[in-house]
Amino acid sequence: MSMKKKRRSDGQRLVLCLCLFSAVLLQAAGGMTQSESEEWLASHNRYRSLHKSKPLQWSDTLAESARAYAATCPRGHSSSEYGENIAWATYVQIPENVVARWYSEEPEYDYENPRFSSGIGHFAQIVWKATAEVGCACRSDCPGGYSDVCVCQYNPPGNYRNRYAENVLPPQKK
Repeated sequence: MSMKKKRRSDGQRLVLCLCLFSAVLLQAAGGMTQSESEEWLASHNRYRSLHKSKPLQWSDTLAESARAYAATCPRGHSSSEYGENIAWATYVQIPENVVARWYSEEPEYDYENPRFSSGIGHFAQIVWKATAEVGCACRSDCPGGYSDVCVCQYNPPGNYRNRYAENVLPPQKK
């Protein structure tokens, strides 16, 4: 039995090179792979489902806005029209852990007195029932202090005064 090596055609090599080159450019430009955007979406929707909120949809528009803001290595919130959560760290963050940190504010939320209070804004934005879309991005080479920043933006935004009772529902009992 002869063992011949299968050779790629020039066209196959060109397509492979273009795909690899595109992936490298996407990462270098602060872009996100489909797998990463799916991780952000799944992490958000896991928590939303506990609070009877519909799953979010991924928005390339929001992701680009978040990417542009993360690229500035921000130290505070933007003035965008979108809702926004930001996480800073001295290590490279992963979506599941970032969203879990934001959601960890949930025990501080008073469902009997539904309103904004210090320390619950990230959580409330994640589960905000009226929010339909999310887009996220990170930058991992910021100078000084926190080197990694992740930004998620939401549309429509949450955390509106007098709208908590209808938008931040208690978690479902298992």
